[in-house]
Amino acid sequence: MKGKLPKQAAALLSGKAKVTTYETTGGKTISAFAAHNLALIPGGTKPGSTVHDNACGSGIVSRHILLQNASPSDNDITIYATDMDQTFLDKSENTNFSDGFFDYDMMNMAIIFMSSTGLDATREMYRTLKPGGFAVVNCWKAITWLLPIVLVHKAFRGGGGGEAKAPPVSWTDGKQLKEVLMQAGFEEGKMRMESHEVRTVVEDGDELRAWAEKTWAYLGGVFGDWCDGDEEKWDEEVDMLAGLLKTQPGSKVEGGKVTMTASQWVAVAEK
Repeated sequence: MKGKLPKQAAALLSGKAKVTTYETTGGKTISAFAAHNLALIPGGTKPGSTVHDNACGSGIVSRHILLQNASPSDNDITIYATDMDQTFLDKSENTNFSDGFFDYDMMNMAIIFMSSTGLDATREMYRTLKPGGFAVVNCWKAITWLLPIVLVHKAFRGGGGGEAKAPPVSWTDGKQLKEVLMQAGFEEGKMRMESHEVRTVVEDGDELRAWAEKTWAYLGGVFGDWCDGDEEKWDEEVDMLAGLLKTQPGSKVEGGKVTMTASQWVAVAEK
């Protein structure tokens, strides 16, 4: 049956620990995506511009912008960061910003969680961008650790955690991302779209297990509900996940290190 958050997960997700847990696991991949995607903007983020870090999470995009614009002459870039926690999710779909407010609107790996399969959020991006402004939006193409999480869910929860959750539409071929941007008003001729892969490398053994435990804490309740038995079987679940991470098509074990791949589709669209 559906249960409360296991104490092991709670310890990794309480307060500031949640940010650390995120940024030392999948957040590293999200950060690499953000750095790559910012570099796709023609001419980069220009001094004097206004930026929306849309569904900002822990502020990864904002930090990359500040790092890339660190000279005194670049300090007049203004960033508005809105959060993607469920409580504040509507901020991405119904903001209070005026029409044509932003020069750049960047949504880093959040579009798949938006309502109306992403359309409301992309319409809001289009509305609040200036003519000539750019939207940068990405979605998952493939994730090495997704199937292992689903398999652990199925193995230990016996249906008690419900069916493994998935977005209502598939984003993995990039077609949905392109479609919602065009439906929002962006033109195909002013849109660049590409795929990009990132590799995560961890030491086999204790480091891999720690990575697996943090990932299970963060995602174990996202792709399936927590169950009463998860707390008691926590170590078994984490051990199974760590083992599965080494056997996926997107994994490689070599020289005592485990390499896991993840890839994205990214679109850079000019209004």
